[in-house]
Amino acid sequence: MEDLCYRNEYKHSISQASKAALSSRLGKVLPRDENCNGKTYLVKSLYFDNIYNEILYEKLDGVPYREKFRIRCYNNDYSYIRLEKKVKEHKKGYKLSTLLTRQEANKIILGDINFLKNSSESIRREFYFKSKLKVLKPKILIGYERDAYTYLPGNTRVTLDSNIRSSIQEGFDFFQDSTLLEIEHKKFILEVKFDRFIPSIIRDLVQVNETSSASNSKYAAGRLITL
Repeated sequence: MEDLCYRNEYKHSISQASKAALSSRLGKVLPRDENCNGKTYLVKSLYFDNIYNEILYEKLDGVPYREKFRIRCYNNDYSYIRLEKKVKEHKKGYKLSTLLTRQEANKIILGDINFLKNSSESIRREFYFKSKLKVLKPKILIGYERDAYTYLPGNTRVTLDSNIRSSIQEGFDFFQDSTLLEIEHKKFILEVKFDRFIPSIIRDLVQVNETSSASNSKYAAGRLITL
């Protein structure tokens, strides 16, 4: 059985002014995430759900234990694609992932998943069986710009997400620059993730005058505008 590493995760909606202030403040103290290469980067995720929208409604109903699967890439680099399982249990969670080739990702999107059944990787087998059991299908494509910072103590990561967009109908193409609809005008999300403790320096750095710790699920926000 895999050794699961639960992490704390806090999300807050912030204003454009607070986002700018945090970017300036964090950039003077913390190194950027390796994906940044000195600037923001594009995150694109394809989420799965069933015809009853079970995963969406579990989120909206505040079910304490939830899980979802997604296919993700960065900066439209299709040589590095991941199948991810994200689990949330109260305020903590963990993520498991495996690399996919472009051909494998495309087969999964098209519903051709038999090649996963006897995989040596548990996440592939789990996705196969849960897809069959719950009839999971690609539901929505979410894209956004991310500015990310890291801090070794506490294995801490601070991210600022902006330009959050979603697909507005079925038939989207994960491998193209699909037309995505802005979910909410000038919506910005601050996320802080850490293992057992949040360092005091991080707590001080991320203080802003206004935050909202409401749901802030990009997946749920995107789905709600398409229902």
